Amino acid sequence: MAQSAFDPETMQWQLAWPGRVARHDLVYASPPEDPTQGVPLGNGDVGVLVWCDSSRVVMAVNKCDLFDDPTPQESLRNWSPEQEELSPTQRHAGRIIIDFRLPVFDPFYLSDFEARLSLSDATFTLHASGPLGTVDLRAFVDHQTGVLCASARIGLSEPVVVELVTQRYGSRTFGHWYSQVKRDPSVGLSGTAANLAEGVAVITQELSTGLFALGSLIDPTGGSRSGVEHERRHSREIATRLPEASKTAFDLYAAVTSPMNEDSGRAIDIVRDILSVSTDRGIDALHASHAGRWQEFWLRSLMESGDDYLDNLWHLTMYYANASQSGRFPGRFIFGQWGWNRDVQHWTFYFHWNQQQVYWPLNAAGHHDLLSSYLEYRFNSLPYAREDARRRLNAPGAMVCDVADWHGRNSVGEMENHTPVAQIALEFWRQYLYTGDRRFLEERAHPYLLDAAAFFETLFERGDDGLYHGRGGTGYEGW
Repeated sequence: MAQSAFDPETMQWQLAWPGRVARHDLVYASPPEDPTQGVPLGNGDVGVLVWCDSSRVVMAVNKCDLFDDPTPQESLRNWSPEQEELSPTQRHAGRIIIDFRLPVFDPFYLSDFEARLSLSDATFTLHASGPLGTVDLRAFVDHQTGVLCASARIGLSEPVVVELVTQRYGSRTFGHWYSQVKRDPSVGLSGTAANLAEGVAVITQELSTGLFALGSLIDPTGGSRSGVEHERRHSREIATRLPEASKTAFDLYAAVTSPMNEDSGRAIDIVRDILSVSTDRGIDALHASHAGRWQEFWLRSLMESGDDYLDNLWHLTMYYANASQSGRFPGRFIFGQWGWNRDVQHWTFYFHWNQQQVYWPLNAAGHHDLLSSYLEYRFNSLPYAREDARRRLNAPGAMVCDVADWHGRNSVGEMENHTPVAQIALEFWRQYLYTGDRRFLEERAHPYLLDAAAFFETLFERGDDGLYHGRGGTGYEGW
């Protein structure tokens, strides 16, 4: 009788946990000082990228729905110099920075270092030690609430004032990878305000889609918050300082809201309430629930090919998808939810040729839910696709080109790129085949399939030879 780690009677995997997944952890033997090699955390809606900088741990906070239309345009024109820095774009939420005031992450002063992204529970851990002291850190983005949680345990060589900085500096997007630059450094800087609300440091930002808030607080372990000091430095930054000490421990909580069409007071109240509930539960309780959700995720499917490199890639691909693709809007192909350089968003839009590759392995791996955000985005863009087919190509059905903004509006420069709508329709069909969800078929897949087929029918013309020939068109991103 064949032996298997899967028990068909209980429908459970009988595995040593987390060893089966932990063998694919991402491990750093030296501090990740380059943010492009930073540690990505997320719950699909909120993404946090973590890296080190001499004396600091920097955490860049992003959220999937922080979109802005700086100056609404009648139509989207990718590569239009007139629309550069005015096109719809995603903005970052802000940064949370822990400054230990001594260069404890400088390799020059390290005797021991390890950082690890634990894939089994989506948790970042760090241990650094040397003559200047020891820092131990654990951080995760709670899978249920999207709250950033971190615990720090510090033993330094002398008393210092550890500082938490909550900040937001907007910027240009440099949407075409610095090849089409608008030379106005003031772009993106307006609309930011710093607030102190009952021990919570809050940054609010006005977008065309509404106002959002990023809030953080420090909860000293075994102590009182009465010794914690706050300083509103200016409109874009708040500093929170712990009492001077050589040994200290604290928990950090941070949360970000969606944009809302209300005044800043409402956004501040919401983020403060989220943090209050989180601190009442405590980091250990939040992590236990969080780890359980990730264990459920991993046990849907397991894969070993016998090639360690390929197996590492598979596990990282699954991790990235679950950490960036289950919010209201799908994480884009290039950053996921982990932008690190202010509001910089190279290739600002959703590029179908690149974006689709995020989803190819997910159905077969049993993670059908991670396609939902993307398919909903494409379904909601059908009115734009139908209008473009009718008005620009005099055709029925729906037309999708390779480049589209967060609304789903096609870029008019790529209208002769006809292929994407059929490939997207196939994603809808595969989702139905894998899930058997009849309601999804009726309400989402069937309408999209019909529109795609109606458009594609017009692309074939009968020639003098009696055969049908495809109309001329362009390749992806082609003109």
